[in-house]
Amino acid sequence: MDHCQQENFSRICRNFKWKCTPQRLAVYECVFGNRHHPDVDSVWETVRKKLPTMTRESVYRILNEFAGHDLIWRLDHVSSARYDSNTHPHGHFICENCGNISDFALENDVSRFAGSVPGEIRHMEIRFTGVCEDCQNAARQ
Repeated sequence: MDHCQQENFSRICRNFKWKCTPQRLAVYECVFGNRHHPDVDSVWETVRKKLPTMTRESVYRILNEFAGHDLIWRLDHVSSARYDSNTHPHGHFICENCGNISDFALENDVSRFAGSVPGEIRHMEIRFTGVCEDCQNAARQ
């Protein structure tokens, strides 16, 4: 982890009055900047390389703690919950064959979607499902 990332993690812990534990740091290192939308098991597998005694339940709790404070987004209703460190407005394309999740850009002004919502919006997600190019190409061969 570079110095800037470590400072950012320390600042996050101070802001939320969290202890800067090795467990939180390991999950942070695995998730932030990860564009593969990892699920709890892949985060756990990665974290256990540094912290072999880390439990799956601890990883799950930390991921949901991060999501509960809007540091990451939790994508539900996929095969299993996946986590996204990109909290800027964007959409997701989910392949129905391989399960890969890809980000795609949205217009800068997404407020037009929220015009008729009867409440304060905290999170908005646009999701498309289908078959990705890799799976389409594999099916043609």
